[in-house]
Amino acid sequence: MAININELPSEYKEIYNELIMPVDTNIKLSSVILSDENKEKINAFIKETQYKDILYDYGLEPMNRILMYGASGTGKTYLSKALSNHLGYTMLYVDIAKSLSDGDVAKNISNIFKLGNYLGNCIIFFDECDSIAWNRDAGTAEGGTVRRAQNSIFQQLDQMNHSNIFIAATNMLHRLDNAFERRFNLKMEFRRPSLDIKDCIHHFIFPKFIIDDDVDETTVDIINRRAKQYAKLSYYEIQGIVERAMKKALLNDTNIVKTSDIYRDLAVSMNVKIKFGTGDDPEEIFHNKNHYDASLRAN
Repeated sequence: MAININELPSEYKEIYNELIMPVDTNIKLSSVILSDENKEKINAFIKETQYKDILYDYGLEPMNRILMYGASGTGKTYLSKALSNHLGYTMLYVDIAKSLSDGDVAKNISNIFKLGNYLGNCIIFFDECDSIAWNRDAGTAEGGTVRRAQNSIFQQLDQMNHSNIFIAATNMLHRLDNAFERRFNLKMEFRRPSLDIKDCIHHFIFPKFIIDDDVDETTVDIINRRAKQYAKLSYYEIQGIVERAMKKALLNDTNIVKTSDIYRDLAVSMNVKIKFGTGDDPEEIFHNKNHYDASLRAN
């Protein structure tokens, strides 16, 4: 839910402008690609959020603290934005770099939660939470700053408005302080893409576009196998490539997206030596599996 900053009292407006980054949360939950395990977890979380008042009446505390961990580009932030949209909550995307570099870190964290408690029905989102919650020797100057920041988060979580949700995301779970990790009542692991590339393309194509599958099955098979081997590929990257293909179609005065444009960009991003012809039909230069496997070993 969008927030009208101009309607905030001056002290809260200052906090928002200094420590919160504006984000677009106009994302449908159905557009997020999740594993079956994470689908079950987020559905259970949504259900508890919707029934939170009843749970509190019976002395039960609904889940309201999510730790999302996994490689970059696997959907942690994307899901958080979609969850904000689905629940109709205001998303407070914390500017971690600003919070760490500007003045008293513990005070900055306190102010962020102060703003969230004032607004209510908020998702307070800390990306790269390992920056302020990593396991560090408190005897050092840097470690002391981290420890004070963690203590501030612990205190604020205990006092957080019951209508709010706290989400922290990290690419480096192993760096997190154990005491910080224990504060979460839901943990979600995000992995690299497991879907077939063709399924991903159909998932990210907008409804107003038509897909022209102009790539032969040999090329599709090569790209799919390479995608399973290529550790750097993420859903975020695939989505970006699909969106570029949609833009290209519109700039050519059509709503027809050629999959050759998508597979060409995927091949480049994964260093796969596939040559596409100058015409509408792609030309695959690898004509047998042995040649393909040898080329991958060479790379």
